[in-house]
Amino acid sequence: MSDLISRQAAIDALKNRWKKTRNYEGIGDDIAEECELYLKQVPSAQLEPLTDKEQRIFLAAMGREEKVCKQVDEECRDCREPYEDSLVRTCHEIIRKVKGALWT
Repeated sequence: MSDLISRQAAIDALKNRWKKTRNYEGIGDDIAEECELYLKQVPSAQLEPLTDKEQRIFLAAMGREEKVCKQVDEECRDCREPYEDSLVRTCHEIIRKVKGALWT
């Protein structure tokens, strides 16, 4: 993820904006405080890496899924459009993306 922001930076931006507009738009202190409370409750967007055990479980599950997808790909070989990706290729893409995002 490339668009992570600091929770504190968001709160500071809210406070700065509120200071500039409160006299003109009638925004009350209670609204600004409520917004700050909501921002503090937003869960972190920082990804938590998978543990070794979680990695093994994920790869085992994807291995089983890949076997099923291979069977479906073979059964549907003639009914698939030429531009459609195979399910096995999609499994490989999922593994690649998860590894890139959540491996330590």
